[in-house]
Amino acid sequence: VSGIENLPCELQRNFQLMRELDQRTEDKKAEIDILAAEYISTVKTLSSDQRVEHLQKIQSAYNKCKEYSDDKVQLAMQTYEMVDKHIRRLDADLARFEADLKDKLEGSDFESSGGRGLKSKNSVNKVGVCLVSEGRGQKEKRGSRGRGRRTSEDDTPKKKKHKGGSEFTDTILSVHPSDVLDMPVDPNEPTYCLCHQVSYGEMIGCDNPDCPIEWFHFACVDLTTKPKGKWWPVWLFCWRAACVQGASVRQRMWAGPSKIPGLGGLQGVWGTGPLVRRGSSSASSRAPEVTLTPERYPVRRLPFSVVSEDDLAALEHIVPGRVITDPEELEAPNVDWLRTVRGSSKVLLRPRTTQEVAHILRYCHERNLAVNPQGGNTGMVGGSTPVFDEIIVSTALMNQVLSFHDVSGVLVCQAGCVLEALSQYVEEQGFVMPLDLGAKGSCHIGGNVATNAGGLRFLRYGSLRGTVLGLEVVLADGTVLNCLTSLRKDNTGYDLKQLFIGSEGTLGVITAVSVLCPPKPSAVNVAFLGCPGFAEVLQTFRTCRAMLGEILSAFEFMDAECMKLVRLHLGLSCPVQESPFYVLVETAGSGPGHDAEKLGRFLEQVLDSGLVTDGTLGSDERRIKMLWALRERITEALSHDGYVYKYDLSLPLDRLYDLVGDLRARLGPSAKRVVGYGHLGDGNLHLNVTAETFSASLLGTLEPYVYEWTAGQRGSVSAEHGLGFKKKDVLSYSKPPEALQLMRQLKALLDPKGILNPYKMLPTHA
Repeated sequence: VSGIENLPCELQRNFQLMRELDQRTEDKKAEIDILAAEYISTVKTLSSDQRVEHLQKIQSAYNKCKEYSDDKVQLAMQTYEMVDKHIRRLDADLARFEADLKDKLEGSDFESSGGRGLKSKNSVNKVGVCLVSEGRGQKEKRGSRGRGRRTSEDDTPKKKKHKGGSEFTDTILSVHPSDVLDMPVDPNEPTYCLCHQVSYGEMIGCDNPDCPIEWFHFACVDLTTKPKGKWWPVWLFCWRAACVQGASVRQRMWAGPSKIPGLGGLQGVWGTGPLVRRGSSSASSRAPEVTLTPERYPVRRLPFSVVSEDDLAALEHIVPGRVITDPEELEAPNVDWLRTVRGSSKVLLRPRTTQEVAHILRYCHERNLAVNPQGGNTGMVGGSTPVFDEIIVSTALMNQVLSFHDVSGVLVCQAGCVLEALSQYVEEQGFVMPLDLGAKGSCHIGGNVATNAGGLRFLRYGSLRGTVLGLEVVLADGTVLNCLTSLRKDNTGYDLKQLFIGSEGTLGVITAVSVLCPPKPSAVNVAFLGCPGFAEVLQTFRTCRAMLGEILSAFEFMDAECMKLVRLHLGLSCPVQESPFYVLVETAGSGPGHDAEKLGRFLEQVLDSGLVTDGTLGSDERRIKMLWALRERITEALSHDGYVYKYDLSLPLDRLYDLVGDLRARLGPSAKRVVGYGHLGDGNLHLNVTAETFSASLLGTLEPYVYEWTAGQRGSVSAEHGLGFKKKDVLSYSKPPEALQLMRQLKALLDPKGILNPYKMLPTHA
């Protein structure tokens, strides 16, 4: 296994660093004792200024001591992940080896219908671009997962059914381990769910030691409330029965519900098996507990009321049976998925209708109770989790499609509908959602609108500010604002819906959305190209827009460091020769021949002019997913490279990459890597800096430098992630004081008591 021989040395290094941090902490504690003794013995003779100076020395020593302790915790978390990562790789390689050995022993050579054999070159044009329709070779099996990370039938080799064997066991063996054990984005997270998404929304831990997945989303296993006792999914129950009849227990890869004969849904069953796996079913034993937000950040609780027993009784009357106070059920909604902020809410409410939301807010407004609206809890900036004890109002049960017009393509639905479910629904009608995100399996459309989410289709279909036609919103005092129009043109008065798009739940709670869906394209192509420099990347984009025009769907870029990361940590292969930069171009249209002709002319132009040095093209679904994986899985690869400092910036195109070079020179060896990638077509740079562990000094070098540099280019400190809790105090780098003042006035007008999502979006008053 790659890197296993270095594991003991890495562990020794980390343990030595922790010992050094312990020693520094002890030295500082001794220094504090000396300073305290001096202060006590001389306090009567010291002047006021001298007392302050002496106390400041003690405080400074204490802060250093705390900093060393925080660094040790980060180092311990990294060490845990280091060991866990190697164990998972060993597990996956062992299972794959067993499967391959069984294949060879039984002589079951196969070639899948999806083209997992050798790469087929249907045609090589005169400029050297290989047009591939049959997929990649065996080396790229591990990188075959694509957008949405779902395993398709075409990705699974067809196995012969062996006599006397279990068909279910054969199906399990046919799935590659890397298609199942999808490493989560956060380095301290366990393995998640059938949908391969990380910890978004409500989840339940599996109590069966044979299960390869540790946590499941309620919706993925058809649960609405947490069952009592120990639990595991029904497909695992049937699998264990098959194992008893002769299947090997060590072959633990899950094939997905659609591949299990005789099973319909995923109804859960209760089991009593012993907990013998690493960790237990509780979140706290799997990863270090997340520090409470007020302990990590300088924030004070505002004078809101505290929830009483009378309040609980009143809320129970509004949403009977859907007032959650169980501490275990409140763990997940109190923590963001990055595990960086944690609230202490004691109450979660699950309304089903707009009127229930209105009654909740009306009551909370009268009682001065703070409210935290929450959708899929997939945000990057802590905007959907409580800071203190705010009441969480979840839209998870508001998941109904209200109407869809198959001529205009206008969809009207409740705010709690999951984006991927909506995508599947409209695709069956011949349309697509104008929004596509990596978190589409868990994020809610209401949250997407509330944060004005960008995503992968922004270049083609634009912002949600253009595709959202109407909203239904409940204001802080319980007033229902029904602007749920389906009209594309309505020029009557102020466009009030725009106030709530991107307001992050601070002005009102979105309960329903009307959105315009474009027709589903019948022809999709993806080109992956290598460029010799960023200037050539920009010129390629210019040529692309001019020659591809209306069929251009996406234009993404990544630097060479990104490619190194996905190859090193994920085992993905680069389909073109090594280059300083890489570009992914996607086209989507209605005529395969027309699109292929335009794309061919474009590729010939950029190769002949030297803007592109090498390229490859994919038009079948599996090949497209493989190429997209190189771009979409960069975040995952970064999580394996150490502690990551993340920035989501909008910058002028001609200066988009300059900050990456500036930071490499500024940080030098103090940073492990500085990488840049993102949505070039939108002017959106994802800047990431990695280090072995968290470092306060490195953070101080990065901030506010990154924000000041961005402000100097008249850019935005948040391109698509929003402000939430983490970035609210850097808003002034992108907006003038007059704009901030107007925002505060709007907040005071619509939410005079400030109960809606407090501590978010707007800067803290001095």
